[in-house]
Amino acid sequence: MECKQQTVTAVGIVRQAAFACLLFSIVMTLLIVDGTLADSEAEIISTQDEIITYVNHTAKLSCIIQNKNRQHVTWSRVTFMNDTQKLTNLLFVDLLKYTPFSRYHLTHMIERDNREYWNLEIRNIHVSDQGYYSCVLTAIKPISKIFHVKVLENARNPLFALRSTLDTTNMQRRSKEELFSSLSLSSSSILTIILTNMILIII
Repeated sequence: MECKQQTVTAVGIVRQAAFACLLFSIVMTLLIVDGTLADSEAEIISTQDEIITYVNHTAKLSCIIQNKNRQHVTWSRVTFMNDTQKLTNLLFVDLLKYTPFSRYHLTHMIERDNREYWNLEIRNIHVSDQGYYSCVLTAIKPISKIFHVKVLENARNPLFALRSTLDTTNMQRRSKEELFSSLSLSSSSILTIILTNMILIII
């Protein structure tokens, strides 16, 4: 009887050990799939490097990520102090905002091919917003993309350009009218002089 109980106990221990090994294998597999393998496949595929815009317009920085999986995305403003040091001002972690400026917005869109768009928008942009911005995909080996924003101060106003064109056209029209008027006046004056001379000759 005692031997039978020992056998049952041994079988139970073996089963528990086998279950523990199976559970450990499942956990490790999930970690590998969700971690190392996913990280090796994730990439930022944005081709945009420089954004040129005008004061008071909106600058759109598009960070396109392939196979993001469960990694986090951060947007930051970067100031390069020198070749080795830089100052980073965190703007967003995923959709969570860390900047007090209301002009900064983040939009997120997912496509069917596991491609995600994390777009930073700087609305009503100022000259002081000019500089470098980084999109970082946090992983075992972080992946980053640097964008340079250039802000031009003087954008040509279409209404002003149209008004200037109309003014120029009107000035040209007035100049032509004045020229024709002067020519007509000159012709009249010449005709008057000729007639006067003819009368004097007859007399």
